[in-house]
Amino acid sequence: MASYVVVAMLIWLLMLVLTITVLVLVIRALLRMNREPSLSMRAGTAGGNPPFSGDGPISVARHRVLMALLAGAIVLIAGLVLNDAFPQSMALIAALTPGLAASTVMAVIALPFPDSVSRQEDSDGVRVASLRSREPWTYVRRYVLMQPLLAAGLLIAYLGFTIATASPDDSGLMRSIALTGPNGESQGSAGPYPGSYYAVPLIVVTCVLAASACLALWRIAHVPSSPDPRYGEEDKAWRVLLTRFAVFLPAGSMLTYAVSVLMVAGTATVRVGTNNGLLSPDYADDVYPTLGNAQIIMGGVVAVVACIYLILACVSVVRLWTGTSREDRR
Repeated sequence: MASYVVVAMLIWLLMLVLTITVLVLVIRALLRMNREPSLSMRAGTAGGNPPFSGDGPISVARHRVLMALLAGAIVLIAGLVLNDAFPQSMALIAALTPGLAASTVMAVIALPFPDSVSRQEDSDGVRVASLRSREPWTYVRRYVLMQPLLAAGLLIAYLGFTIATASPDDSGLMRSIALTGPNGESQGSAGPYPGSYYAVPLIVVTCVLAASACLALWRIAHVPSSPDPRYGEEDKAWRVLLTRFAVFLPAGSMLTYAVSVLMVAGTATVRVGTNNGLLSPDYADDVYPTLGNAQIIMGGVVAVVACIYLILACVSVVRLWTGTSREDRR
């Protein structure tokens, strides 16, 4: 067996350990978050949790989320149109578009909020605002805030692996994987494969998304709260929900990218090991098909976690309109 294949297998085993570790951490964080009583949005009165007001801070948060989602949808549609207009990009534009759309959503949330969310006039007509200091971990625990960074690290590790194992295609672009013989000669190749042609731009988009998520979390925490005590619970509610959204959407998006990388890389790896399906996996090389199938299976596992994150992001947005759950109202 070529030393190149041995090294690839060892690296992949390390990637498997990293993936399992990250998945265990994020799942434990989600379970702990759901059991954390200090971060729920319980009513401050014995009469239950009243519905959100129509003119309080929650209305500003709703408007901001709608603007962010609209901007993200525009970027998503524009990216897909550009991808069709420039087929020579070989789906690179389409690959970058979801990450750029999610980054746009976070960037819009990170914009300054209007004064109406935090300033009101007292009985003498003087505008006042609460200046109490807050941080993102006021509304979710630090282990929850770390999840987008964990997902980003996992995705970048995957992309680094595919960069190291990619080969140039017929156009000279690093977007295929080759099967090499004992003497280093190429015995076949398959693609598309997420080599540097795709991986380097995706790493940049991943860093942009992680940075925009951090900015959004900082903005949500540092918007001054309303001094009106009537809006105390409502002020906490919109911050908790938007903080969760700013954690779950980037983490889910980056895990979705990780799924795509694993599936595309795994499929290409199986194909190159079986000469694009013309040979039995046991005939040409049994390492490449095994490695490829392991990537595909792992992609399916990560896909489940990614779906959970995206669903939680949607739930956080919906609850800006529906209020808290029955469990929180007890």
